[in-house]
Amino acid sequence: MSKEVPATSDNPHQPPPEGGDYVFRLDVPKLLEAAARKGDTHNAAISRRTGIAESSVSRYLRGEAQPDLNSAMRLAEQYDLDLRGVIKRVPIEAAA
Repeated sequence: MSKEVPATSDNPHQPPPEGGDYVFRLDVPKLLEAAARKGDTHNAAISRRTGIAESSVSRYLRGEAQPDLNSAMRLAEQYDLDLRGVIKRVPIEAAA
């Protein structure tokens, strides 16, 4: 029986590690790069484009909160991102 190497943020498509000791986190740098390509360099611009409250956008970008599925989909659609590429798998220990 082979042991799989735990997934890292470099490969979010890898099967989950045994026991599922991981969480999913928004990859803020990737989101900011995509937003900047569309000219959205401030929280207010991201909020206007996505319809997500500016306070929520601010919390996401500071890492204080994670978007729900609806908000994550809005971000991905508005910035032409594959949701699987902008959400990374992080071990629970690193997320704490």
